[in-house]
Amino acid sequence: MDISSLSGKLRRMSEAKQPRKASSVRHTRAIQRDRSKHSISTPSDEQIQARLTEIVHPATLAQVDYFRKLGLRERTLGLMVMVGLVLDMIWRQISGVNEMVRLIQTERVLWVSPRKVSQQAFSQRLTSLPAQLFLNILLSVLPLMQQRWLERKRPVPPEIAWAQARYSDVQAVDGSTLDALIRKIGLLQDLPENPLAGRMTALLDLCTRLPEKIWYESDPKAHDQRFWDDILSVLKAGSLLIFDKGYINVFSTVH
Repeated sequence: MDISSLSGKLRRMSEAKQPRKASSVRHTRAIQRDRSKHSISTPSDEQIQARLTEIVHPATLAQVDYFRKLGLRERTLGLMVMVGLVLDMIWRQISGVNEMVRLIQTERVLWVSPRKVSQQAFSQRLTSLPAQLFLNILLSVLPLMQQRWLERKRPVPPEIAWAQARYSDVQAVDGSTLDALIRKIGLLQDLPENPLAGRMTALLDLCTRLPEKIWYESDPKAHDQRFWDDILSVLKAGSLLIFDKGYINVFSTVH
């Protein structure tokens, strides 16, 4: 008997000795049956739109006076319209201005009715609106979101519950360099390469998983340690703060 024949015979003998794998059909059907009885409920698009309108629309109205004090004129793309459109872009994860303009022209977007808008007008409006307006809206919405979370009495993971019983606050801080800006319009057109948009640091409540404070630095190479003064100014006594080594390692750099 040659080597190849012997090898094949030994392999067949080994396979014959191994027990047959149990069928998973019954197990799979049991899972499907359980899922049919306990379906995961997710809110519909209509419910999400209604909740976003309920929470964000009043906060946006509160910024209209500030919008006018900045000398910004109410146009087709005013503050109420732009906040609704930007919020919808984030929710639907629409990455292109052209696609967003098509939606504006053909369907209702949150509280914004369809309207005729050009791609150029929408792009220019995006670059001219101060970021502070959007930050003010976010900061006014966060307390409402935190209050609603407390009213739900939603259980937290055991690790968070353990820390929550021993500390006044359980928080985490982290920073991120924002994506590169596209050099298609405005003052960026003449730059040799796409610049980074800056650096952001956020203080997060680990129980509610909502941000409590957000800081922005226009320098994209800003080190995490630059934010320590801001972080310490809002921390309460007895808090547990979680952060990575970037906040204590003087040799680490931001890339």
